[in-house]
Amino acid sequence: MKNYYYIFWSDAIQRIRKFHPQKKNWKLSIYILNSWIHALNFFIIALWLKYFHLLKIKLPEIKIFPGETINEFISFALVFVIPFLILNYFLIFYKDRYKKIIEKYYIEGGNYAFPYTLTIVLGAFISAILYSILI
Repeated sequence: MKNYYYIFWSDAIQRIRKFHPQKKNWKLSIYILNSWIHALNFFIIALWLKYFHLLKIKLPEIKIFPGETINEFISFALVFVIPFLILNYFLIFYKDRYKKIIEKYYIEGGNYAFPYTLTIVLGAFISAILYSILI
């Protein structure tokens, strides 16, 4: 499983550097985007485990803003995104580990990051709709 994680990161970093060479803050943008993708992946798993009564994750109730949507977004980010931001930082970007990962997991002509990202986004969308219909 570790290899797929690093292959995903290697491909994502190589592609952003290849197709957007002028981008100065590519590390930050790919770091945040991939952390959200991993959070959505965890959300899908947690959602179905919750549906089958195998896991119960309660989002903290935050009432900072007047809108319910903003508060739920912040709750989601705290529970699902923050852990992946921390994990990805230490596994990928701490002491420029991404350079070693690109060397070790370089795949010529690979396209793994985009299909994985698209699958996770669609999976989260479909799972949320199915879950709301089934409960």
